[in-house]
Amino acid sequence: MASEMLSFDIISDGTFSLDPGAIFGMTPRNVWSREFKVNENYRILLNANISIIEDDGTFYMIDSGIGPSPGEYLEKWFEAKPNNNLKNYMEKRKISKIHSIFHTHLHFDHMGHSFKDLSSSISYADHREVENFKFPNELALSSYTYGDKSLDISGLRPIFWDQDIGPFTIMHTGGHTTGHQAILFKKGNIKLMFPGDLIPSTFHLKPTRITAIDSEPLKSLKNKKELIKKAINENYTVILVHDMKTMAVRLSGNTDAPKYEEVA
Repeated sequence: MASEMLSFDIISDGTFSLDPGAIFGMTPRNVWSREFKVNENYRILLNANISIIEDDGTFYMIDSGIGPSPGEYLEKWFEAKPNNNLKNYMEKRKISKIHSIFHTHLHFDHMGHSFKDLSSSISYADHREVENFKFPNELALSSYTYGDKSLDISGLRPIFWDQDIGPFTIMHTGGHTTGHQAILFKKGNIKLMFPGDLIPSTFHLKPTRITAIDSEPLKSLKNKKELIKKAINENYTVILVHDMKTMAVRLSGNTDAPKYEEVA
């Protein structure tokens, strides 16, 4: 997706897996199994998608995937498998620096490059999520790269309220984590919505399909509906961070059961 001074790309930064109960929550097997197949370990394979926007020669990123080296723990328990797609993309486009990274939240599959090979970038996250990242509770420990003292988080800037940063709008949603936020980009006729793990795949477009690892499921439900309504009424392209097949969609119809059309 591109205009004269604006371009947008989605890159798969590798895969990881979750137990069906974690990713599908209360949705019964006879529903999710119509669209998903488990692997040999009875887990669901998911993408870790990175979005890159170029605006007037400056590059921005929304979430930063698994990263170059997830580590033994994540490779074993989450089957995290990185790739070289981001490196190859940046080399091909001759990108020397990502100016800013906007995080929906700071789970390992959303910040893998941020404090490693992209440590010079400015990183934004909700202030509650920064605390979650530094001091995760017992139930959330495995979802964060806790204990990794090698990470340089000096470029991490906490967001304390909903605000606009250039063409980006930051909206705190809570739900998946207490500090989860949605990122909106609007410039000219291009409107992009990044709902993070509130809507990780097309399957999760139905508001009641909420992951079992959401810390505030009722808040997820409320804010998913608001985001879906906004996407329908204002014609936003919705970016799906974990879908293996469909990375971007436009929505129509009813908020409680939206229809979608894939955007190439």
